[in-house]
Amino acid sequence: MTLGWRDHPGARAEFLDAFDHYADIGDGTLGDQFIDAVESAAELILGWPDGAPPYRAQQRTPVIRHWHLGKFPYRLIYVVRAGEIFVLAYAHESREPGYWSDRLNR
Repeated sequence: MTLGWRDHPGARAEFLDAFDHYADIGDGTLGDQFIDAVESAAELILGWPDGAPPYRAQQRTPVIRHWHLGKFPYRLIYVVRAGEIFVLAYAHESREPGYWSDRLNR
């Protein structure tokens, strides 16, 4: 079965804000590198959805997982549900942990 991919609207806004931030630095190549990091993570997650560790080692259903985006201080926070990867957040590591938790029910 092939999984789909869907971003919560708040997660999509975070992704776009991060891209804009990195694209405005220097010659803009950091923006492209950020996209590459997200795309690489997406490929790995789609191929191995249960491979990322549970967020904060919590054992709950559905299992919330997180994937660090390489050299960027971001974590891709997601759940697997209804045949898709549902991205809850592209969370900067300096943000309050779990700020995105209400997105799970949307």
